[in-house]
Amino acid sequence: MPPPEGGVPLRLPEPFRWNSAATTEGGRPMKRWTLSKKCGVFLFCIGLTAPLAMADEDEQQSVTVAFGRGLNTAQVGNIVNHAILPNNIKIKQDGVVQFLVAGFHEPVIFVPGVSHDDILKIANSGTSTFIFDPTKPPPPGAFYFGINPAGGPLNTPATPVVPGDTRSNAQNRVESIGFPANRGTGNPSSPVAQPGVYLVICNVRQHFQTGMFGFVSVEAEGD
Repeated sequence: MPPPEGGVPLRLPEPFRWNSAATTEGGRPMKRWTLSKKCGVFLFCIGLTAPLAMADEDEQQSVTVAFGRGLNTAQVGNIVNHAILPNNIKIKQDGVVQFLVAGFHEPVIFVPGVSHDDILKIANSGTSTFIFDPTKPPPPGAFYFGINPAGGPLNTPATPVVPGDTRSNAQNRVESIGFPANRGTGNPSSPVAQPGVYLVICNVRQHFQTGMFGFVSVEAEGD
């Protein structure tokens, strides 16, 4: 290539400089440039795999779950809203599941050993809005008993209405549930989440009966 005005040769960036010993008669670069490209792609792929592996690990420590298919489907009686997404959740001990509650719902989680059929028998034996009265103590086998939701047939007022209870019961809220490997130090102390499969339901009777349930699989530390 002839030099530009001033007589200073034009220098191309290093990756694009051709080596005369590595060119054919047509002036095309040979294997040296091809090999350089392949090495670059290979290193780029290695750089991607590490963050992906870390992301997979992180996902089992904090998982976000839709509890209700969006506020735009939260009309009374709309079974489209009666969903937990995803409904098969994997978490490691000491992880957290964050339920994004959208609509008139109450999450309840049962310890391993309580089955869907156990709760279905109870649900089918009554007709009230809730399977378990949200104003009373948690039912046997409950690992977590959710917040009594505002509104609904009972026209439950929005919180805080109970002194000392500042939790939001709005129909657009987050309920975060931890699955700790060790018992808490508070009073009362939080329970240990033993490894196993935990049943998750919506405590609103009709919602559970139309399929609003799922499972949280808790893995032991180190698995």
